Amino acid sequence: MSGSERPPGVQAERTQLAWRRTLISMSAVALLLARLAVVHLESLPSACALAAIGLAWSGAVAITLRRIRDVATPIGRSVPAFVTLILLYCAMGTLLLMS
Repeated sequence: MSGSERPPGVQAERTQLAWRRTLISMSAVALLLARLAVVHLESLPSACALAAIGLAWSGAVAITLRRIRDVATPIGRSVPAFVTLILLYCAMGTLLLMS
């Protein structure tokens, strides 16, 4: 095997690992936002923030697991949904930091 040839499936494995790393980082952000909400907000706004964080994290998990499973297919509609979730995280973090 020459240096330029790669075993089949290596690119798919790297892509799956990248999606897993993304999920780990999104989970860390969700935990940090949840802690921020619990520490700095009152009970009702904290509960609302925790619900929103949980929904955004659940969406990120669903999208990530679907992309890991279907890694050989084109990205399609997953990217806009994932970008929306990331923007939602940013907005929640900003609102929590400003309160």
